[in-house]
Amino acid sequence: MASLNRILFTQDTILKQEPVQSSQLPSTKQQNIPVGTLLVLKSYEIPAAHSEYYKLSLEDIQFKGFSSNWYAFGKHAKIIPDEITTVTNIQAIATKQQAKNTVNITVDRQSVGNQQGFLKLVFNADTIIKRQPVDSKVLNDQSKQVIPGGTELILLTDKPDNNNIVKFTLQDNHLKFNLKDIEFKGFSKDWFVFTQHVDIQRVD
Repeated sequence: MASLNRILFTQDTILKQEPVQSSQLPSTKQQNIPVGTLLVLKSYEIPAAHSEYYKLSLEDIQFKGFSSNWYAFGKHAKIIPDEITTVTNIQAIATKQQAKNTVNITVDRQSVGNQQGFLKLVFNADTIIKRQPVDSKVLNDQSKQVIPGGTELILLTDKPDNNNIVKFTLQDNHLKFNLKDIEFKGFSKDWFVFTQHVDIQRVD
């Protein structure tokens, strides 16, 4: 993959449509972002004099109907201009596990403790997440969202079981997943993505 400008969120934070306290904005102009989230940028402006905020335009992704004019508190994020390295994908993992309806991700139960959002969905290609595991062409715009390669989103999952396994459902070559905090088209749960386009990794 080519080099991209991305923004990594180093702690839980809020993206806002104006560079003000979130308490001054309606929910339609702010989006919670969990720590570890990595978003691909179309453009960005570093904090100007007397400002503490990055001004961002997101590549393809929209929150609350907006892709541009988002503000991120500078101390909660950092810009990463780097090469995107290809990772393995869920289809390869499922094939190795000879799995048909589920894929198992190994996570040390003790290392998780009370941590929420300990796994992330790594997008290794431009793709579309969908409300149903079908061809995106048959879905309306409210049932799908373009996600650029290089994006990393935090997953909402169960804790690992006693065998240190977190199970994910597979259906028609798609992975079913839930997102932590982030909503697309008003939904955070029950999304599907093509298994060749993503991997699941621990959050650093």
